[in-house]
Amino acid sequence: MADKEENKPGGQLSEEQSQSREPQLKRALGARHLQMLAIASSIGTGLFIGSGKALSTGGPFSLVFSFAWLGLVLTTMMQCLCEMTTIYPASGSFVTYAARYIDPAWGFTIGILYWACWIGAFGTEATAARILVGYWLPQGWSDDPAHAAILITAFNVIMVMIHVCPVRVFGEIEFWVSSIKVVSVLVFLIVIWAIMGGGGPDGRVHGGEYWAEGAVINGFKGLSSVFVTAAFACGGTEVAGVAGGETKDPLIAMPRAVRTLMFRIVFFYVVTLLFLTFVVSARNPALLGSESGSTVEASPFVIAIKEAGICVLPDVLNAVVLLCVTSVGSVSIYTGSRVLYNMTNIGLISSRWGFGKVDERGRPIRAILATTFVAVGLSYMNCSASAATAFSWFTSLSGIAFLTCWPTIIASNWRWRAGIKAQGLDILKLKYTYKASFRPWLPAFGFVSLLFMLACHIYVSASPVSGRANAEYFFQNCIGIPLLIVLFAGYKIIWRTEFATADKMDLQTDKIPDSDIIEQSEKLDKYYQQSRKVRVLSYVRF
Repeated sequence: MADKEENKPGGQLSEEQSQSREPQLKRALGARHLQMLAIASSIGTGLFIGSGKALSTGGPFSLVFSFAWLGLVLTTMMQCLCEMTTIYPASGSFVTYAARYIDPAWGFTIGILYWACWIGAFGTEATAARILVGYWLPQGWSDDPAHAAILITAFNVIMVMIHVCPVRVFGEIEFWVSSIKVVSVLVFLIVIWAIMGGGGPDGRVHGGEYWAEGAVINGFKGLSSVFVTAAFACGGTEVAGVAGGETKDPLIAMPRAVRTLMFRIVFFYVVTLLFLTFVVSARNPALLGSESGSTVEASPFVIAIKEAGICVLPDVLNAVVLLCVTSVGSVSIYTGSRVLYNMTNIGLISSRWGFGKVDERGRPIRAILATTFVAVGLSYMNCSASAATAFSWFTSLSGIAFLTCWPTIIASNWRWRAGIKAQGLDILKLKYTYKASFRPWLPAFGFVSLLFMLACHIYVSASPVSGRANAEYFFQNCIGIPLLIVLFAGYKIIWRTEFATADKMDLQTDKIPDSDIIEQSEKLDKYYQQSRKVRVLSYVRF
């Protein structure tokens, strides 16, 4: 009876319990780690390869417009998350916020979907790594099931080794890998710009001829399909918030990470893809190969480079994409394990499983082992064709998870602000408290936009751009929706959870101590006393 009461869903540990339970997660991630997670955590196959299929399906305007729109939406979503994380830094943050400020049943539902999302992402990246390595191997070698298992095993060993180490090792590896990704994108951006101006060996100058062929392909249905691709490509933006519970000085680190987000969206997605649409035709048959989602030859980057007659760079791009795949795989284990830890810590999962236990090195070791065990096991499913079909159903949860979690973050922020007002707290009046821009209109726009994009996902699943509609295709792409309903309704019925009212919601647990606020405010005072040039350069400090 005591155990049941202690782990009542949505329940909170008392302050005395929280302080006595040792060891706990360590704040070992610095501002530069969090900043780079926000900038480059989601740069991967979605940008380098998936954009090719999106271009062929929706056309150049649909591709650029969808990423620009989603970029604005994700910026306001991250601002809402930043408001809460700077004052209430919790590992797995938005799952906690959903449980406390909306409903424990919804927090449980979002947590499970988000965990499953990253499990699926890990398996997808393991398969992509196998195919990308096969680029340098004899043709067809990596397609053999035994050889595929060897390559996937090598990928899995690297992932396990990273997370056996303390969290700071993960942060350092992710920082340097993400730095390489950023530099690589900038280099390829310059190369593409040179190709546009006739700088390639063939000397061909590109204007707007490919836009004249048709800026929009397949009408609204084509545009709707690109929204889905954009969501997959940008998925992981919120990981910086998940890492907030292990970050030093969140009042300083989180706002810096969010401020760099728009830079990433504009330069690494919108500008890069805009340039690509001028040098790669949406009707190029080579783009159709990107339907597999992991064939580097179908990348619009490779197509642009090859058509310009430039050698060697395709091999460099393949290495960069392989590095991106490894990075996303590592982030998958980190994020999934922290979600399990967080859900146990706030009572959404029973403590009997031990996912809330942390070792002396600050690692939620059981949560890491459980996440790794499931992710590694599922990664081998793509070694056979029949298992790959079942695996595709599981990975389809990713799109639904992202398009559900993002509006949940905005809704949690609304409820959090309502609680602050109802309980008469002065949190938002502190000198350096981060505040989202253009409230309430911009967050409302972001919330409605995300629901619209989710509706587009359902629409394209029910009525595919190419081919006839069928039940198997629809449920393969939308299986997350019935699962979401079952999880929420089941948890609600079994535990009889209540919607969090503004005057009673928990606004004390995980709140940053006043002493930390004073200490971080003093650091910010010194920071703003510096010249603007010094402050700007601090964002690129290594």
